[in-house]
Amino acid sequence: MTKNCWGNTTLAEHHRLHNNIRNELPELLSRLAIEGQEEEALRLLVEWGTNKKKRYKIYNEARVLLNLEKVEVDVEVLE
Repeated sequence: MTKNCWGNTTLAEHHRLHNNIRNELPELLSRLAIEGQEEEALRLLVEWGTNKKKRYKIYNEARVLLNLEKVEVDVEVLE
């Protein structure tokens, strides 16, 4: 696959990645709070709501805090 304006992904893959992150992030933050990491969940929620950090970075940070695998993200794709 050739590199294009979406990185090394097709437009469909690019949209799928955005949708997964957007849809799963609230669930991940909720799980953090339920599992006793309320302060981390609140911090990430504030960073997300104030755009202090890119959404994919918050998503991966929440996954790490929940002992889940980080998702490989083509940074050029999401910026």
